[in-house]
Amino acid sequence: MPTTFKTQQRLPFEAPVELSSANGQLRTTFTVEPTTFSVAGAKIKGYAFRGQYIGPTLRVSPGDTVRIDLTNKLGQPTNLHGHGMFMSPLGISDNVLRVMKSGTFNHIEWKLPQDIEPGTYWYHTHLHGLVEKQVFSGLSGVLIVDGLDELLPPDLQAVQQQVVALKDLQVKNGAIVNSNIDSNAPTTRTVNGQVDPVLTVRTNETQMLRLANIGADIWYRLQLSGTQFRVIAEDANPVAQVWTANELVLPPGKRYDVLVRWPAAGTQTLKTLPYSTGPDGDNYPERRLMTVKVVGDPVPDIAWPTSLAPPSPLATDKVDRTRHFVFSENTKTNQFYINGKQFDATHVNVVAKLGTTEEWIIKNVAREEHPFHIHVNDFMVMAVNGKPVQSYSEQDTVPLPVKGEVRIRMHFNRFVGAYVFHCHILAHEDNGMMGIIDISKDGRLSKATQQALDKMNREMPSHHAMHGGGH
Repeated sequence: MPTTFKTQQRLPFEAPVELSSANGQLRTTFTVEPTTFSVAGAKIKGYAFRGQYIGPTLRVSPGDTVRIDLTNKLGQPTNLHGHGMFMSPLGISDNVLRVMKSGTFNHIEWKLPQDIEPGTYWYHTHLHGLVEKQVFSGLSGVLIVDGLDELLPPDLQAVQQQVVALKDLQVKNGAIVNSNIDSNAPTTRTVNGQVDPVLTVRTNETQMLRLANIGADIWYRLQLSGTQFRVIAEDANPVAQVWTANELVLPPGKRYDVLVRWPAAGTQTLKTLPYSTGPDGDNYPERRLMTVKVVGDPVPDIAWPTSLAPPSPLATDKVDRTRHFVFSENTKTNQFYINGKQFDATHVNVVAKLGTTEEWIIKNVAREEHPFHIHVNDFMVMAVNGKPVQSYSEQDTVPLPVKGEVRIRMHFNRFVGAYVFHCHILAHEDNGMMGIIDISKDGRLSKATQQALDKMNREMPSHHAMHGGGH
């Protein structure tokens, strides 16, 4: 496949390094620093958590505690976010308002609820103004909450699981480009840091693929030849009804857990097909991501599952409040807005009351798609462009159509505190397309949130010093 730097291709498929919890805990250290790592056989300069282009896969169980000791040697501030995770946004937990200054040691503790949904999540840095630069340079990895296989029929519970981490890079003079990034420029696509690796499977054997777009800006439109995707979880939400797709579109941040099998021996391919995000967006070419060699005598058929979870209660919840949001942009100045305003780290956009259910109508007036994402509480898509949608699960990331709108419903459940919602094209988020929501017990802005914002603003470098991202 054509790449933007010299690569080794068609080597045997390899999973990222995996760190697993034991006795209810996963303890590890991240030294976040500029380094040189190997990407498809090429030595490339970038940023890493533990020396590799793809961060280690963190594998945990519901109820576990993840403890990460993070030493920041980047020469710039950072923090750490567990994308899609249902956990507290306060203190040393999943707090994207926390500033981890360069040269500091930081303790992170994620307490996972017993009822957190099993499936594929991911983690990445999330300090406003530096998110695109740091993630594109390499600071992301997959996080798996075990238990999805236990929801499958007994005959499928020992299914082979493959992490398929989709991550892309542009390289100039041996280093990942990390300023004035143009995501429309030629870009090398990788699977687990490999270019077109070869996965060998048995004929008719069921495999679980954990598809995760852990890149900064670029979309994937996936097609797997010789078979279809059977979706068993979306954004780490097991589905009430297993659904079949010939193609899956993954904007930045999106994940699908799917079952696949190939009934006939032969060579198949996982491709990303041509995709346009709109007249003011990007146009991505077709690329082969992975080769699949299907070999041997076929294994016996096993019936596909039809459901993995009960339907979300959101579908029938009473709606306590409806809010309206408009996503817009200025293509000349590369500025992005929610309700006409850029992100303001001193301002809380929404205060919601714990235990209430809200519907948000999110209108996109731009001539390109924007993937909407919110932290902590997942949502159900109720309608797209005014037409009701049959959702088989909740999700945490949804594309907003060009000149269209999406209606979502969510319940503010269990956790109080401030977190964010934003476009998950990280260049857009860094350049203004993000807002803060505060969940409080009485529906009024909490003093703790105001204090957290004041602290962040004292510690944040100036906004302009951090910018320089392109489209």
